[in-house]
Amino acid sequence: MNITPVSKPAVTTARLEAFSDGVFAIAITLLIFGIKPPVVESHNAGELTRQLWALWPAYLSFAASFAIISVFWIGHHQMFQLIGRSNRTLLWLNNAFLMCVAFIPFPTSLLGVYSDLRIAIIFYSGAIIGTGVVFYALWAYASTGDRLLYAGIPARVVKIAGWRILIGALFYGVAIALAFVSLMASRILLLVIPFFYLLPSSIDPDIET
Repeated sequence: MNITPVSKPAVTTARLEAFSDGVFAIAITLLIFGIKPPVVESHNAGELTRQLWALWPAYLSFAASFAIISVFWIGHHQMFQLIGRSNRTLLWLNNAFLMCVAFIPFPTSLLGVYSDLRIAIIFYSGAIIGTGVVFYALWAYASTGDRLLYAGIPARVVKIAGWRILIGALFYGVAIALAFVSLMASRILLLVIPFFYLLPSSIDPDIET
């Protein structure tokens, strides 16, 4: 008797996305651990108030990193609205991207403590740039020649999605350059960059449909 083997379905992205969401959730939660409660002797209210105010760099670095990890999560979600299948290379590229995301809480803590030092801003911005570059590599691999995309994705969508990733990395490069001129201006830019991704994109309707 001839037995026809059951064909395996195409490798989907479901497990990849579920694992990625878990890493994002943990990374974004770990950010708060970079803010240490002040230690005040004799429970002095005035001293506690002063130390809480002194933590403002940590609050800002937390907010900036929470926002940019949110941007990466939204971008990852939208990316996998367009990617229809997976393979081993995509899995490892995605893991490399998640490693970068999981690393972000460390430079965030560093920036919160040493925001008055140029090296802290450079290290933080460099970490975000590295994350963006790996994110772009993930998209470039999946989209080149429509390798892993759903059928019929317009070339315009592929191109604009890639540019939106690279522009973010470029902005953080500007923040590094600005740190050699004005640390305050560089810190402000780090807070402003995520707001760029709040602006609607011309490809949003294509992704949603």
